[in-house]
Amino acid sequence: MTDSNDVRATLQKFQDGYTCRDVTRLDDFMQLFVHSDAIEMIGIGASKRAANEWFEGFNQVREFVANDWKYWGDVRLDVESAKITVYGDAAWLSTTGTVTQTQTFDAALEYHLQDMKAYFDRDDLSADQKLVEATHYGMRRLRERAKGMGHSWALIFTAVLLRDGGAWRFHTQHWAMPVD
Repeated sequence: MTDSNDVRATLQKFQDGYTCRDVTRLDDFMQLFVHSDAIEMIGIGASKRAANEWFEGFNQVREFVANDWKYWGDVRLDVESAKITVYGDAAWLSTTGTVTQTQTFDAALEYHLQDMKAYFDRDDLSADQKLVEATHYGMRRLRERAKGMGHSWALIFTAVLLRDGGAWRFHTQHWAMPVD
């Protein structure tokens, strides 16, 4: 198997975990990541390092994945069409995908309210910026609610993997959604 096929196999395992979304198997799933405080997962709502949806370190990434599995929709990455580049013990990839709303908005309401509250707790934002960011976040959630169950959004997924202990493991991931 070539290195790019090995990386694609790791991406497939990642997809399988997001398809299953079994929180009781999260520790096994996290073996797909480099066990380091240097790893990052940057979510679709991220705009500043160490703030909303920008997670650093193994434990924060684990928590992010758990919340995705509990509160986010059905993620489908285009594993077969992923563009993969391998250079030595590093690889990077990009692909498209979708996330389909599979849970009622009310199931994640408390989680969303905590995310909104986090904007008001930030010291790096002015009062006006806090209000704008929290309102923008809330309006996005209301828009998702209005689209309803079964609605799909396009997404872009990019990642950096490192060969670690003979296996390809994720170091950095970035999730993005096109502006619509």
